[in-house]
Amino acid sequence: MNYSPSDKSLRATDRVVEGISSLLLSLKWKPAIRFQRSSSRCRHVAEEIHRLAYIQEPGLFDFRQNVGDYQLIVLDRMEDPVTPLLSQWTYQAMVHEILGIKNNKVQLRHSLNDEKEIVLASSNDSFYQENMFSNYGDLGLAVKQLVDNFQAISKMNKQIESIDDMHRFIESFPEFRHQSGSVAKHVNLISELSKIINEKSLMTVSRAEQEVVCGSDRVLAFDLVMDLLADNKVESGDYFSSSNEKINGHFCQILPFECLKLALLFILRYGGHGNKQVDEVMTALTLRNLDQLSLNLVRNFGKVVGSTINTECLFWNQNFFSRASKLVGDLKGAENVFTQHQPLLLQILDNILKGRLKEADYPHVGEVFPKDGKSRHVILFIVGGVTYEEAKFVANANQSRQGLRVILGGTTITNSQAFVQDLRSIANTEQSAT
Repeated sequence: MNYSPSDKSLRATDRVVEGISSLLLSLKWKPAIRFQRSSSRCRHVAEEIHRLAYIQEPGLFDFRQNVGDYQLIVLDRMEDPVTPLLSQWTYQAMVHEILGIKNNKVQLRHSLNDEKEIVLASSNDSFYQENMFSNYGDLGLAVKQLVDNFQAISKMNKQIESIDDMHRFIESFPEFRHQSGSVAKHVNLISELSKIINEKSLMTVSRAEQEVVCGSDRVLAFDLVMDLLADNKVESGDYFSSSNEKINGHFCQILPFECLKLALLFILRYGGHGNKQVDEVMTALTLRNLDQLSLNLVRNFGKVVGSTINTECLFWNQNFFSRASKLVGDLKGAENVFTQHQPLLLQILDNILKGRLKEADYPHVGEVFPKDGKSRHVILFIVGGVTYEEAKFVANANQSRQGLRVILGGTTITNSQAFVQDLRSIANTEQSAT
């Protein structure tokens, strides 16, 4: 979507420019600057940074580096509205999606003990550092192993029969206390996540989301969406099953917010066709007691996201991932129906690595360098917010040893709640302007 210079989102441009410029100075980078052509706010940010680094303060940014080794690429969140709308199933992304992470802190609403807030930081939590990108299934096994290891240590520490045993226990006590806290924290966190996933039938919703975004059967996707929008009670449990099966002895209903996300994803994928299916989805959604602002968003979604979105790239052939496997590593459990989606950022990373990022789509501000389009050091900055799913792929790219170092940043770290709220605000502005 294009934003005029008077849009209130551009009032924060100075702060964004200052933040990116401070990063460049701390890294001692003077990069080539590119931006997403379809976004006027990306152009504005890129031009302001170029003006500062190349015109106003060229001496401040003179680091005698190899020309072309560094690139800054400014992207717009609206180019890929799919990624922040999807349910997440890796540890870090799942916590932020379901509970929210703010300043490395997570609020627990259903905790049975006094601990209602926990700190989640990879810098001082080895378990989190090792498992932050693990999927939901592997995460359960990892937590079980963590508990088993702690139980073994606890049993050993109870066997104090000599002075040497007491000395050994005292020396290991700080680590013992630290591990005890880590076990309690992650067990409580996984328990909280599991409870909410079951209550909201998020795995059922996620299966429909992935079918809409990644599937090739439009009829199946439509049937799944309409079934969930119909306000039918669905089974609550750890896994998706047929509508005739009850899991864990109770049923629940899909919440209106999850229905809104499903409708938006379906309209993104198939709305351009303008056929009866989209109309039926919108009609079904009006029966789910959504507020007027959300209904306005659905009706004006095309205007909100803009007409420049390349749906062919956004809903790209998943076979592309096999060609990009060297960049991000093998996708463990690729057959997992809940984790089929790959963000658009993965395509951009692959094109950067190969020097194929098109000038027509991502033009330079000022001089075009390097001439072959390849850079070893890249900053990707997303105006409108970055997701933890995208952060996972960037981390994999940095570990792939392909000679590419990527720093990912954005105006915020978003999730579906925050992103939909942004969309609602834009829709309200669009309606007020008409």
